[in-house]
Amino acid sequence: MIIIGEKLNSSIPSVHEAIEKRDVAFVQDLARRQEEAGAHYLDINAGMFVEQECEHLRWLMQTVQEATTLPLVIDTPDPAVASVLAKEYKGEKPIINSVTLEQNRFEPMLQAALENHTGLVALCMDDSGVPDGVERRIQLAGELVERLTKEGLSREDIYLDPMVRPAGSGEAYGLEALDSIRGIREKLPDIHIVCGLSNISFGLPKRALINRTFLVAAMTVGLDSAIMDPLNRELMASLYAANAVLGKDEYCIEYLGAYREELL
Repeated sequence: MIIIGEKLNSSIPSVHEAIEKRDVAFVQDLARRQEEAGAHYLDINAGMFVEQECEHLRWLMQTVQEATTLPLVIDTPDPAVASVLAKEYKGEKPIINSVTLEQNRFEPMLQAALENHTGLVALCMDDSGVPDGVERRIQLAGELVERLTKEGLSREDIYLDPMVRPAGSGEAYGLEALDSIRGIREKLPDIHIVCGLSNISFGLPKRALINRTFLVAAMTVGLDSAIMDPLNRELMASLYAANAVLGKDEYCIEYLGAYREELL
């Protein structure tokens, strides 16, 4: 399971303030703690600073890279910002988050990834917006992979996001997400599937409970990556346990190691 740490996001008030005030110590401590908790990537996002996104995201990227060698997920909807920062990025291959099938976004975001040899999160949506239903998501996933690979992106560098909608905002949206992941995995067994885990719990109380329940359910149907909170011990414990039960942790070595380190 690929764990992408979600905590360096400007939508979080404390992080927003830290970016605004250029609080190096706060940001670097948050980066290190996510790494120590088991993250494989760190997502960085300055999207709340609409007019100054590039400037703030550049500072965030440089500050985080001074504190950790983990690869980063450059999280921006703006192809120009993605391209500039991917060129300046130093270190292990990053991921750009994200491309869609929207006409004004697909080509420039793909080129940013190709020119800078990055991975790419691909959202299952087009100019019509977030799709309704499972079949449309599976169809869009297939179209994305076909077009991205035709243009030269490696299949191993594609991270499909089925666009999880909050469980509390519509009937059976949780089941819709699980069925979408299952269908995409069956159709595209060699492609990464990722989601922003906390999307499922938006607007609900006890969000961490919903998040960890959804994570385990999604892992059983093919989710292999998640943008999530590695600092939540119960969430990480559920992940270790699920990996062990699903046969993704040979002889439960990682689970036993987490137990010995008192991470469970």
